[in-house]
Amino acid sequence: MIRKTPEFSVIHNVHGGKGSMEIARILTDEDRAGALRLFARVTVHPHSTIAYHLHEEDSEIYYLLEGKGIFIDNGEKRSPVEAGDFCMIRQGEGHGIENPYDEPIELLAVVF
Repeated sequence: MIRKTPEFSVIHNVHGGKGSMEIARILTDEDRAGALRLFARVTVHPHSTIAYHLHEEDSEIYYLLEGKGIFIDNGEKRSPVEAGDFCMIRQGEGHGIENPYDEPIELLAVVF
């Protein structure tokens, strides 16, 4: 199967955060395989956040493609993360990401 990247959808105030992000859901509901729930390209706009939230029933991976931001790992702000960094959120843990910079963050998000 080959899937072309879909158009981005804009989401505001993600999980109660500020600003906006764009998401291209590459994996559709019809394509779900096993435990894989989301495979998407995400753009966190400058001066925007994905607010801290818990993953009670699943896990998530962020792989940063471009830009840099502040990753919130179980309530603690970590050093800036940047392109090439891998962030893992296990089931039962929480996370968020802040983009206080003037450039967007591009990342792959995988929920399983």
